[in-house]
Amino acid sequence: MSRRRCVTVLALAASAAVWTAPAAGAATKTVLAGGPPPKASQAGRLRFPAALDLNGFFRRRVTIHVGDSVRWVFSQRVVHTVTFLAPGTPVPTLEQQDPAHPYTGVKDAAGNDFWFNGQPSLLIPPDHAAPVGGPTTDGRTYHNSGLSAPAFKPYKLRFTRAGTFHYVCLVHPGMTGTVRVLAPGHRVPSARANRRAAVREMRRAVREARKLARFHPRGNRVVAAHDRGVVSWFRFFPATRRIKVGQSVRFSISSRSEIHTIAFGPESYRDNLEKNLIQGGPVGPVFNAQIFLPSDPPPLPPYDGTNHGNGFLNTGILDTNPSTPVPRTSTVRFTKAGTYIFECTIHPGMEGTIKVS
Repeated sequence: MSRRRCVTVLALAASAAVWTAPAAGAATKTVLAGGPPPKASQAGRLRFPAALDLNGFFRRRVTIHVGDSVRWVFSQRVVHTVTFLAPGTPVPTLEQQDPAHPYTGVKDAAGNDFWFNGQPSLLIPPDHAAPVGGPTTDGRTYHNSGLSAPAFKPYKLRFTRAGTFHYVCLVHPGMTGTVRVLAPGHRVPSARANRRAAVREMRRAVREARKLARFHPRGNRVVAAHDRGVVSWFRFFPATRRIKVGQSVRFSISSRSEIHTIAFGPESYRDNLEKNLIQGGPVGPVFNAQIFLPSDPPPLPPYDGTNHGNGFLNTGILDTNPSTPVPRTSTVRFTKAGTYIFECTIHPGMEGTIKVS
C-alpha cells in the first residue's frame, strides 16, 4: 500500500504522434502503473522529487488491435492493482468487514487488550488480492492482476474483442485507465508514440506536484500529504509542528486516492507494524488492526508519551471518501513537554515531528 526521485527528454517537445498500420503479428503495448517506474528510462529520465508518487496509469488511454496485448509495469514503491470489472459492476472497496472472524487477542505493550478485539476484521477478499481471470479477455468478465506486491511482476492481458474497456486500481480510488481495442485495418499509435505520451503525462504531474509542495497550513494543523489528481505526496505538511503543553494538533488528510495514519510510539514498534500491514486470516489476508483502526475509541485520549505502556497512539486510517465511516481528521492533545515523532505506518519513511514546550 507505499517515494523518492525537469527533465530533458530528447525529441519530446512538439512531437506529433507517430502512427503505424497494423502489424502482421500481435503486438504488446506497455502501460506504467504508478510512478516512478522501476527504470528511469521508462520515464524518459524524468527526475521524481523525493517522497513523490503518482497514482495513475501512463499512458492513461492506450489503443491496440484485436488480438494485441497490454503489459502493465508496476511502480515498486506502492501497491496497485489492474482490475477490469464486469459491465455494470460498481467499483468495490479493496477490503470488506468480516464479522464472522473478528480481531482477537491483540494486546498493547502493557499487556492490555486493545478495544478493537471483537470488532469485525478487515478482510481483503481473495479475488481482490490474487490474480483472477487468466491471460485473455473479451471485456465481459472480471479480470484482476491481484496486489502488485510483493513480487511487483508485470501483468499482461490479450484482448480478443473490439471495444473500449475501462479499468481501475482497487487500492487507490480514482486511479483509472482505458484500453481501446480496434478491429484490424484501423490505425493505432505506435509503441514509441505511447511512450512519449506517457512521459508527457508524468511530466505534467511532476510539475503539479512541485506547486502542491509549497503548501504551508496555518495554526496547529498537520496535513498528511497535499495531493491533487494523480499526485501523491508521502510527506506531512509541515514536517515539524511546535506547540505548547496542553495544546492540541489537528491532523487531517487531503488526498482523494490515498489513506494515511498518524502513529506515535517507539521506532522499533512502528517498524514492526509497517512490516505487518497485511496479515494472514482464516479466509484470506486481513489488514492489521493496529494500523487501520485507532488505538483507542475516538475521540483519542491526551498524549504524554506513555500511552499503552510504550507511547503508542494511532489515529487509524484517515481518508476523504464521503461514502466510508472513516474520518478525515483526528485531534490529539499533548500534555507533556517533549519531542514526539509520528509516521504513517502504511507508507514507511513518511514521518513528522511534534515539539511540545
